[in-house]
Amino acid sequence: MKSDYLVLFAGGTGGHVIPAVNYGNYLIDCDYNCTLFLDKRGLKYASQFKGRVLCISSAHFSGNTLYKLKSIFLLLYGLIQSFYYLFKIKPSHCFGFGSYASFTPLAVALVLKALRMTKIHLHEQNSIIGKVNLFFAPFSNNIFINFDNIINLKSRYAKKIYHVGLPNDNKIIFKKRSINIVKDKKLKILIFGGSQGSLNLNDGFLKIIKKLPGNYYKKLSILMQCPNKQANKIKNELKDLGIEYELNNFFYNIFKILDSSDFVVARSGAGTINDIIQSQIPSILIPLPHSIYNHQYINAKYLTDKKAAQLVEEKDLGSDSAYFAFKKLFDNVDQRISIIKNLQQIKILDANKLMSKKVFK
Repeated sequence: MKSDYLVLFAGGTGGHVIPAVNYGNYLIDCDYNCTLFLDKRGLKYASQFKGRVLCISSAHFSGNTLYKLKSIFLLLYGLIQSFYYLFKIKPSHCFGFGSYASFTPLAVALVLKALRMTKIHLHEQNSIIGKVNLFFAPFSNNIFINFDNIINLKSRYAKKIYHVGLPNDNKIIFKKRSINIVKDKKLKILIFGGSQGSLNLNDGFLKIIKKLPGNYYKKLSILMQCPNKQANKIKNELKDLGIEYELNNFFYNIFKILDSSDFVVARSGAGTINDIIQSQIPSILIPLPHSIYNHQYINAKYLTDKKAAQLVEEKDLGSDSAYFAFKKLFDNVDQRISIIKNLQQIKILDANKLMSKKVFK
């Protein structure tokens, strides 16, 4: 075991936690001692982490006055926890992966940096840098980015910005998708709302398929990420249409599922965009309309500008344009092949190696 002690900060959604878990596991495989700081929400995405996981109290200020007062106490407790653990661990490097849950440990890391005990590195998954990473950007040693351009990152940070992509699970072997598509076979379509699922995405998709001619239903096999509270409704509607289906509230083997699917209807978080590129799967992207700084729309544009995906806004899910976009992708094999070829032109970076090479020279 190397003498360096390393810590990673993440939390909230899988989009923040999973890249941190992947990079942490890579570091552990490289013989580093690694600890992952998460909030309670983020714990469910860290089951595969090989190192120590610490749950830090966290909160945000979206809510009424009583909730905001409660948030202040939770953040103060999280700050005390972060001080205790970080001064005990004395990490030589700290890695922040965004989300409000990473704020308090990063604040303590600033104290350690002032004492010349640690260095701070940030990783931004989205095409627009999040609030926490933006706040700590002036104090970081390096800013690693997933997309090759971050819209709201000022030019004065240019010397410490490195395009590395998104940390992936090193155990997964990615293979080239075949373009020898068999016509008229049953199509497996994945409906994927990201780590938290999406009620509106699922309802919007049902509006689309209800417009299809009846003879299409036997040609469909639906695999849908569906929150438990919506499951009975979705089951009944798909049964009534006579469509083969499978519902799950979370996918742990997403790469295997993507490889076996023909196309995907999905949100456009950074992790989903990365999964689509890796698996070279045709997609219709439905950005989350209220994402911070509208970053999901910008993420989706990254692929649509390369003609490597289609984009439909959530407000248009009930429109004829959304229906025809879906039906065309279903019917047109040549269009799916063109999208696959365009996805295969996108260079995939090894973020784990690139980040480590820069941090550890």
